[in-house]
This record gives sequence, C-alpha cells and structure tokens, in this order.
Amino acid sequence: MGQIFKIPGLIIYWVAGIWGFFLSMGIVVDNLGFIGGTIAFIFFPFTLMFAPLYEGIANSNWNVFIITYGGAISATALVFIGSLIDGDS
Repeated sequence: MGQIFKIPGLIIYWVAGIWGFFLSMGIVVDNLGFIGGTIAFIFFPFTLMFAPLYEGIANSNWNVFIITYGGAISATALVFIGSLIDGDS
C-alpha cells in the first residue's frame, strides 16, 4: 500500500533532480562559460547544491532553488510516508 506514495516520490526525485541539474548547468555556463561548465559537470553534486543558491541570492530568481530543493523535500516526504505505511522505517 505504501507504493502509492513511494513511486510518485521516486519519480519526483528523478524529474526534479534532472531538471534542477540542467538548470544549474545553464546558470554555471551563462556565468563562467564553457570551461566553467565543464568543471561544474565534473563536480555535479556541488553544482546542484550551490548554483540554485547563487541564482537566488545574486539574481533574486528563486525558481531553480524551489525546483531543486522543493522537489527533493516533497519527494522525501512522500517516500517517508510510504515507508511508514509499509512499516519499513
């Protein structure tokens, strides 16, 4: 029964993660160019963590932050609820 919550949670993880990654890479490439984008691709976890924060603080555009972090938080909540229903936690 908990799969009703877990499957959408995992889908949200993937969609928000990939979407947030591409948006974050776009931010880095726009600001640092191709070489900066290449380095950011190699260190993609840091890119995914800091690029949305930079965009929000520097340009007052919090959409990338909401997509990346909001998607992760909502997906975690859904997976947690599904785990509680199944008794996994």
